[in-house]
Amino acid sequence: MKTMRVLVIDDEKNVANTLVWILQDAGFEAAAAYDGPAALQQVESFDPHVVVSDVIMPGMNGIEVCTIIQSKRPGCRILLFSGQAATNELVRAAHERGLTWELLAKPVEPDDIIRKLESLNQDGESFKSSK
Repeated sequence: MKTMRVLVIDDEKNVANTLVWILQDAGFEAAAAYDGPAALQQVESFDPHVVVSDVIMPGMNGIEVCTIIQSKRPGCRILLFSGQAATNELVRAAHERGLTWELLAKPVEPDDIIRKLESLNQDGESFKSSK
């Protein structure tokens, strides 16, 4: 089994870095990007199985960046998280376009996101913790 690679995208560097550290400590391969363009570059080199992205970010929001990521990597799973009310409208619009991403509310409890990632199965592949 492969170790799951998770790309965390958040314009709040402390949030992104902390979540990467938590995921690495739980046995996932994890990397951070702090905006949409950086995330798109990171996808090319890191090739994540899962993207965990904030929704409300300056410039390119999480819906926009994840739409591009999923068009380039159709098998990549997307988990969105946000603490802002404006997110609901963006996610509803994405669902209307057929995007079936999940939304987690900020602050995300580490155990909740780890359980969610551990429950994911992508194209029949099972992933293991590196621990």
